Amino acid sequence: MGAETRPSLLVALVSAFAALHAVLAAVPGVWRSLAVVAIPLEGVLLGPKAGFLAALIGAAGGRILRPRAGLDPVFGIAEPVGALVSGLAFKGKQLQVFAIYGALLLAYFLHPVGRRLPAWCLWDIYIAFAAIPLTGPTARRLRQSRGNPKALMPSVVLSSFIGVEADVLVRIFMFIPLGLYSLMGVPEEALPAIWVAGAFETPIESAISVLASTLLLVPLLKVLEDGRIIRWPLT
Repeated sequence: MGAETRPSLLVALVSAFAALHAVLAAVPGVWRSLAVVAIPLEGVLLGPKAGFLAALIGAAGGRILRPRAGLDPVFGIAEPVGALVSGLAFKGKQLQVFAIYGALLLAYFLHPVGRRLPAWCLWDIYIAFAAIPLTGPTARRLRQSRGNPKALMPSVVLSSFIGVEADVLVRIFMFIPLGLYSLMGVPEEALPAIWVAGAFETPIESAISVLASTLLLVPLLKVLEDGRIIRWPLT
C-alpha cells in the first residue's frame, strides 16, 4: 500500500465504519444502543485516532436516524471515547488508558452522590481497570507474531472489554459528576435502584460486544495481515 493511497483508504474506512456505527446506534439496547458492538471494531482496526473519529461521526449519525429525547444525545460522546480507549489498549498504551480511567473514577468518587451510591455496582469497571496492565504484554506479544490467532485473541478481548467499559464509565461520569441526572429530572433517591439494575444489565451488553468483536476481529486481522492488505491499526 503506497503512501499516496493511505489517506484515501483511511477516509474510506472511517466513512464505512461511521456508517456502520450510525446504523447500529439507531438500534436501541437496554442501556446503550447496538453501537456498543462497533466500538472495539473501530478502535482496534482503525486505531485510537481514526476510531475516535469514526465513532464520533457514527454516534451523531445514529442520533439523527433515531432522535433521542432530552439530554440523551449528549451521552453519545461516550462511544468515541470507548473506541479511543480500545485503540490505545490494543497498542499497549497502558499509561494513557490508566489516566483516562483514573480521572473518571476519581471524579466519580469525589462527588458526594457517587460516594453514596453502592460502590459494588461498578464491579465490571473495576475488573477492566485491573486488567489494564495486561495490555502492555499482550501488545508486545502481538507485535512479535501479528498473524498468530493465539496472540490476537487475548489482545482483542482485552482491548474490546476495556474500551466498552470505558464507554460505561464516561456515561457514569456525565450522569453523576457532571450532574446530568438532575437536569434529566431523575430524583436522587431513584439512583440506587438504577445502579443495581445496571450492575447486572450493563455487563451483559459489554459481554455481547466483546464476544462479537472477538469473533469478527481475530479472523479479519489475520486475513489482513497474511494478505498484506492493510497494516493495522491504521493510526
